[in-house]
Order: sequence, then structure tokens, then C-alpha cells
Amino acid sequence: MWPITPAGGFEFRIRARAEEHGKAEKPMILIFEMTWTGTVHAPVNCGVIQFVARAWPEQQVRVHADPTHLAELQRDRALTALPNIAFVPIEVSQRYRGRTHMVSFPRFWQEFRIVQTALRKAPRKAGCLVLLTSTTATGTFAAAYAASLSRRRVGVQIGLHGNLSDATGWRPRNPLVRAFDTLSALQARFRVPVRFLVLEPAIRTSLQSALPAAAARTDVVRHPINAAEIPAGDPPVPLPPIRVGFVGLGSEAKGFPTFLDIAARVKARHGDRIAFVHIGIVQAGKTAGCDVLEDPPTKEHLSRAEFARRLAALHYVFLPFRRGYYDLSASGALIDAVTWLKPIITMRVPLSEQFFAESGEIGFLCEDEASMEAAVETALTEIDPGRYARQVDALRAARDARRTEVLAAAYREAVELGFPRLLERPGRPG
Repeated sequence: MWPITPAGGFEFRIRARAEEHGKAEKPMILIFEMTWTGTVHAPVNCGVIQFVARAWPEQQVRVHADPTHLAELQRDRALTALPNIAFVPIEVSQRYRGRTHMVSFPRFWQEFRIVQTALRKAPRKAGCLVLLTSTTATGTFAAAYAASLSRRRVGVQIGLHGNLSDATGWRPRNPLVRAFDTLSALQARFRVPVRFLVLEPAIRTSLQSALPAAAARTDVVRHPINAAEIPAGDPPVPLPPIRVGFVGLGSEAKGFPTFLDIAARVKARHGDRIAFVHIGIVQAGKTAGCDVLEDPPTKEHLSRAEFARRLAALHYVFLPFRRGYYDLSASGALIDAVTWLKPIITMRVPLSEQFFAESGEIGFLCEDEASMEAAVETALTEIDPGRYARQVDALRAARDARRTEVLAAAYREAVELGFPRLLERPGRPG
């Protein structure tokens, strides 16, 4: 009990202020999604935010994103149930939307102001970890510059998801512009600690071959599943019509034409005994051959309910990975297959090799397009419920290893090693 004498009241005020000051010193984690709006990347961001908040339950985590993206995130009750998460709406730049490789100085300025404003609103003497769940070419520079001007202990962690491939592709000719592209961001030296985060070990291995210096400051946490979408029941029994689905953007880079070509040939041989489904949007001008699909192509994002309906009915997910793009990118479609326990028919690339090496037989690992077509034939003409059940069990084990509560420990270790003592309260031992 506190004394009620005047002196005691004075002592109470001093201690209360000390406690309030202690709270103000508590480190924070500031998460930013400054690239995507709406449903785009919402499932993976939801998983990342959860393993961050679970890794550091003693720290407040503020999530900054476009209001439409925040609305999608907050649909996940597992995320909103975490007591240390707060949501802050921001205005995402409209310039070069979705074209992360483009260098835009107005976009850089907006990214810088978003991070700068968030740091100013954080407790003045608290250490802060700034985490970008995705980034544009200029996002790393903007976050690092804002951190360097904040006059506090700040570490910057940049999530690289898909756009890491920008580092090995086209570069601007203008030397000033090139100095701010993705490759330059990976190679630059900053005044504050900057590290990168990728979502599969195979990606860092590929990065080691291409850019060893960048790989040396890259952390890995496996791609989380979206626990909110784990189905209640088991997958459908593999009986005709066997349903094979392509999940994600229907583009040439992701192998959509390969899927359509194989679908047309197999469908011509087997008719209604097999169905081919696309779960996603089709890239503009890429609808030729889509008449073989069960549903007409769409240029609009599917609602999550329609996405789930189509995915739940599949027997197999078809993933015609290609070397190059998937050397440096995780796959949301692969994680969807793991989440929904759908055996995969996929091409051999470092990413798929990693999954089969870690989890066992989770489907068919193919060497080329001919063997992918042969795998579809096998799935239809040599139906083996026992083998299918074993593939589902392997996927279930892979899914359990990618729950956010499991990944939290790996993330905490990565931050403690990469940003020593950053998230400790000043004056306290680790």
C-alpha cells in the first residue's frame, strides 16, 4: 500500500512517473507494408506479423498498411487476438503500383515519410526494429535513411518476397537512378544496421551464389502457413474426375502456358475423367487456351471465399516452377497446397527440392514438362489411395512445422543474433 501522507503522495507521484518512464523506454517493433493493398500478400503478411508478435510478446508491434490491407489482416482472428499488436492506417504510394523494380523518387519520399512519422510516434528513447514485409527498389533506402535520422537505436529488416529477382534482371541506364535500384539496395552500406529476411532456406542458398555479401546479412524464417484457412476435414478421396489446379497469377513467368498446354492434351485423351482449374487471375492478354479450364478466366481478384471453395475441391496443385524466378522467390501457391494438404505436381527447382528433402513425398517432383504430363496421367490412371494418403500425411507434418507459434522461436533467434540487444530495455540484462 502507498502512504497517504503528503510526503507519501509525493513519493507515489515520483514512483508513478518512474513507472511511466519505464514503459516509455520499452522497445517496439514497427511493421510496414508499403507495397500492396487489399488482399495481395495478405495471407503471408498475416503469418509474418503473427510470428513476429509471438516471438516478442513483451514488445508492442505496430502494423502500418493501407486501410484495405489492414481490413484483410484483421479478418484473421488469430492475429487480432494477439494483445501486443496495433494497426495503423497509412497512405501507400500509387506510383508504379505492383512494379517493385521501378525507381521512383516521389515514391521514395513517401516511403521515407511513412517510416519517419512512425518512428517519431514511438517512445523517444526506445529501441525500434523496423520491418518491411515487402519492399520496392527504394524502400530499403527510405527506411534506412529515416532510421539514421531518428537519433535512436534502430535496426532495419527488409522482407524480400518475389522482388528479390529484380536484383538479377533489368537495371536502369541512368547511373543516378541505378544507384537506388534493388541490386544497389542489396549491396549498399548504411549508417544503421540493415538486414534482409527471406522465407525459405533455398532462397538464401541461391542468393549466396549470386550475391554472397547480401546473403551474409540475410536471415531465414520459413514461409508461414495461414492457420485461419486450415480446413476442418480431410482432402477429398482421389476419384474421377481428378481435379488439378494452378494456383496464383496466370502468367508466363509462373508457367501458366505450360499448365494450359498439358491440360489440353490430357483433357483430349480423358475427357470428363479429369478437370483443370485455375485459382487466381489471368494476366492481361494471356487468355488463349483457357477454354480447357472448368471456370472461365478472370481478370479480377477472387474473393477469399471463392478462392477457398476452388482450392478445397482440388486433388492436386500443379506448380510448373522455372529456374530463375523461383531461385530467389518463395511460393504462396506452394504454401496454399501445404495448408490445404493438396499433393503437388511440380518441377524440380531449388525451392521444390528443399520441400521434398525436408518433408518427404508430398506429391510428384518432375524433371521437365514431359514428366509433369506423365505425373498427371499417373494421378488419373493409376489411382492409389494409400500413396495419396501418405502424401497428405507428409504435407500435414510440413504444415505443422510452419505454424506461426513454431516459427516464432526461429525469428526471435534471428533478431537477437542480427540486432544484438536492440529489443532489450535500456539498463536491463538480456
